[in-house]
Amino acid sequence: MNDVSERHPFIVFEGTDGSGKTTLANAVAQALPERGLTPIARRQVATASPFAAGLMEHMATMLWHSGDATDLSDGFWAHLQAAWFTAHGEQVVAPALAKRPVILDGWHYKLVSALLGQGWSREETDHLFARVRQPDHVVLLRVDPETLWERRSGRLRPTEMGMHAAGGDAELGKASFLAYQQASLDRLSELAERHHWTVLDVPGDESAADTTQRAAAIVDALLDGRSRPAGTGPAYAWPHVDASLRGAVDRQLDRSLSDRDGSGVIGEFEQAFAEFVGARHAVAFSSGTAALHAMCVAGGLRAGDEVIAPAYTFFATATPFAYEGVKVVFADADDLGNLDAAALPGLVTERTKAVIVTHMWGNPCDMTAIGRFCHERGLLLLEDCSHAHFAEWDGRRVGTFGAMAVFSTNQKAITTGEGGVLVTDDDRYRELALLHGHYNKRCFKEIDPTRAYYPYALTGMGLKSRATTLGAAIGLDQLGKAKDIEARRRAVLAAYTDALSGNPVLSPVLVDPAHGRHGLYVAGLRYHPEAATVPIQEFADRLTRAGADFDVPGSTGIIADEPLFHRAARTDPWDTPPHAPTTTGFPGASAFIGSFLKTPLWGFPGDHAAVEHHLDTLLRTCAQVAR
Repeated sequence: MNDVSERHPFIVFEGTDGSGKTTLANAVAQALPERGLTPIARRQVATASPFAAGLMEHMATMLWHSGDATDLSDGFWAHLQAAWFTAHGEQVVAPALAKRPVILDGWHYKLVSALLGQGWSREETDHLFARVRQPDHVVLLRVDPETLWERRSGRLRPTEMGMHAAGGDAELGKASFLAYQQASLDRLSELAERHHWTVLDVPGDESAADTTQRAAAIVDALLDGRSRPAGTGPAYAWPHVDASLRGAVDRQLDRSLSDRDGSGVIGEFEQAFAEFVGARHAVAFSSGTAALHAMCVAGGLRAGDEVIAPAYTFFATATPFAYEGVKVVFADADDLGNLDAAALPGLVTERTKAVIVTHMWGNPCDMTAIGRFCHERGLLLLEDCSHAHFAEWDGRRVGTFGAMAVFSTNQKAITTGEGGVLVTDDDRYRELALLHGHYNKRCFKEIDPTRAYYPYALTGMGLKSRATTLGAAIGLDQLGKAKDIEARRRAVLAAYTDALSGNPVLSPVLVDPAHGRHGLYVAGLRYHPEAATVPIQEFADRLTRAGADFDVPGSTGIIADEPLFHRAARTDPWDTPPHAPTTTGFPGASAFIGSFLKTPLWGFPGDHAAVEHHLDTLLRTCAQVAR
């Protein structure tokens, strides 16, 4: 177990057999004398307690000096290894960390990778090693198996060769060795990606001195909490999986895996989400798309009606309406990528029933102008708030301006892993949303029996799109951390804004703070090609090659040309898609798309190094391409 009072970092070098972990750990400690690193071997026994030392010596003999005991199961040896690493962490690592930083030549991860290769599940290995001390940083030494063979083939013991050979044949021995090493390396690489380790690729022709120099630079940066060297920055991952989140899921596993009404965790999540937004009702769905579909149907839109939607958005904003046979009329974008209120008057016909907006990339739309327009014409105002969980317009939370709003809870600022939530103040819209995806028991219990649509309670509208209980448990955990998530993400957004002040190449894409607050989905950036020597995609590629997570959005664009929006009727066959003319009528959206890129907004404890890495890489790349 980790003692949070200890402040000295615990760093582990991990890698396959023969990758040089021990040699490199010692060399790095010597290369950084001012750091006071204590190199420790993973097979070292306790020194402070003779009793513990004696027990660990017996365990070490069993593990590494008893030969292959095939009459004992893999499970026995796995549990013995777990006991060893638990004792090592408590009796060797912990006392050393009380005095100085520690660098270790391998930990239990190679064994974890082997067990995964034998068919153990991640849950089983996580449980087995739950009490093993976890390092602060892991550096994976990635060495090509051919290089390892060249290094080790002349020094492999006959018994060790027997692990990789059939009948002692040398060629078969090499082939088996390479296959074994590659499989082990692949599994360790998967763990590295899952846990966001630093990866150090070690070429076969690199000198030991050069490898030591590169490894020392990584360790030096990790000890400082600075950004990792270029190419080793951690990938963005959300949500932050901490003990609280794991506990919420574990408790729900014991409580219920399926709720058929709102009396359990799904109802609790809905109530908490409604309070978070400031709405009377919230109904949870399996996805944001499913919630948008329920919004369309609950709003009474049907074939022959028209809805005005943004031409620039993620396609799910509009696809449920097209699925229901509603004609989607597209509006151009303003300079924030949002639906341009000035475009609305020219799009209204006698068949227009609603307007749906998307608060793109976290920036709220001009809800004053759009709300006034819809009110004056008696149009239903709908909001897609998938990017805007923390956004406000004129001091009012988005999601509360329209008749209904939908929030995606996929990998968003507040997440359930996968899901969506419809919010509304209207009892009727809530009940119709329930009918759309929560049929039977919940509808019987929660829909007013005097309603004309109550006879549909058993079957609903023919669909089922309930949220999962585990997702709701995750969502409740995230809502409990909402203030901390918002505070950290606003701080990161402010860091980008401050760093880019006066930058000729990039500027933040932000709503005027006099009118609105950003929703904290991503940090949007506007590229100024006239001030740069490379096009926007090359700029983004350079950032990616430097180990930073920036991209030009690929799945979000002008959606008006998609064939789904040009079907003559809902019942048309799917194997004859209609011809969709190439659109040229959205200059605002086109201009925005041509200059926009984005980066994640980190938002959890320990993300400072990642944020600094991204900021440093961004500013350095801007300087490199500036005219």
